[in-house]
Amino acid sequence: MFDSMKEKVGNVTKKAKEIANETKNKLNETIDEGIEKISDDYIDSNIEEINSYCSWCFEKTTVTLKEKNNFSRNIYVCNNCNKEVVKCRVCDNKAKYSKNKNDDVGVWSNSFCSVHEGLISKFETLNWSLNTIGEYRDILERDERDYKKICTTAAFTIGGAAVLAPAALLAAPAVGGAIGTSMLGLSGAAATNAGLATLGGGALAAGGAGMAGGVAVVTAAGSALGGRYGAIISSSYFGDIDGFEIVRIQPGKGPSVLCIDGFLTEGDKKAGQKWLDAIEDKYKNNTIYHIRWESKKLAELAKLASCILAKGKVTDSTISMALSATKVAAKKILPIGLAIQALGLLDNPWSVASLKAYQTGAVLADIIARTDKEYILIGHSLGARVIYSCLSSLKTKDSIYIKEAHLLGGAVNNTVINDDSSNERVNWNGINKAVSDKIYNYYSKNDDVLKYLYTVGESVKFENGDPIGRNEINSDYITNIDVSDYISGHTKYKDNLSKFIKA
Repeated sequence: MFDSMKEKVGNVTKKAKEIANETKNKLNETIDEGIEKISDDYIDSNIEEINSYCSWCFEKTTVTLKEKNNFSRNIYVCNNCNKEVVKCRVCDNKAKYSKNKNDDVGVWSNSFCSVHEGLISKFETLNWSLNTIGEYRDILERDERDYKKICTTAAFTIGGAAVLAPAALLAAPAVGGAIGTSMLGLSGAAATNAGLATLGGGALAAGGAGMAGGVAVVTAAGSALGGRYGAIISSSYFGDIDGFEIVRIQPGKGPSVLCIDGFLTEGDKKAGQKWLDAIEDKYKNNTIYHIRWESKKLAELAKLASCILAKGKVTDSTISMALSATKVAAKKILPIGLAIQALGLLDNPWSVASLKAYQTGAVLADIIARTDKEYILIGHSLGARVIYSCLSSLKTKDSIYIKEAHLLGGAVNNTVINDDSSNERVNWNGINKAVSDKIYNYYSKNDDVLKYLYTVGESVKFENGDPIGRNEINSDYITNIDVSDYISGHTKYKDNLSKFIKA
């Protein structure tokens, strides 16, 4: 049955790719004409005298004129990386240029620098260090317009319904190409594939639906974190995480405690206070931060769980119906929508939030790696998935930033595979390399949300394993604590946290 389902989704995905490519080509022709109207500065001169940033190597450099054109932009060669560039249509920075179709330089890269294409937020801050994680806005928040996002948002609204897919899928090729080209010295498809492999996206690079289905962990290579290429990755994901925010809720000393949301059953404004009430007795002298992300989506999941469990009779079919996209929305965007729906990415709060959790973890890891501080991570439900992604990103760093991690009712698999060479599924093997002290997994057999909703939600993405919020993680490096005597349901952790958390 598993193989049959996987084959069907594979066939739908293949067909969708063909249609998407046709749509993309037609769209590019239209956009290419429209882009010419954005700027009247077609004939650029003296750019070789300007010291500005190159979108190939991300260095501030000068260029040498290679080909002068009277009715289009001149072609230059970057004096740092020797790649061909043209002037960005919005600013004096350099956009990528290539006549070689295999170089993966599309209409957006050819027209805009990496900032105005939306790949990064700023050139200047890519290598910055941070005194505290609260300064993350200096690295990630955007000052300039993202023209690609503006145009594609309008272009891919079909029949009144937006074609939605998380940026983990849409941004991955661009990010992979940037890493493969600039960091690994490759070009074209080879650069994209090698870059994606570096990012842990081998399944997508091979043409599979791994990253799209949420099986591959969307994290950065540890060596990239805290530097230029870590910023490229985190910038790409940051723009897709609604409401990402790091708020200090208690001043104090280190190590700082980072509280990461899962399902939100209370008002969003009260979430930080709920965390503070739960742990302030255990961490009286520590600085405490509240990590906010996708609050609306997490609130939707809480309502969905309440609805399903309130029915009294819970079946796989009722949960599947609750998770699937509406028939009306699906009809409006077929056939592309059919593939996205089949992968669980359209109007499915569980699948979308699951992918956003991986992205949030990667962004958080890059922010942490820019400091010289030590941290304690506490995450509930999908917040535990954020922690897994964060630790998975940090485990290959030479420095250890995390003192301990506490996983509460974790909505992430408990898979432990001795061979950790595969990035196509959750694997707790080796995660301990990112932590100096201990990882605690608190689980309850009374958690019906994970018993029903999680099982069906994860089956969409072909993920094998059981949720850590109901089961132990079979690893010598993780301390499993059964809190069934304290926790009667998935949303009861914060109210009872002070009774059992190890501090």
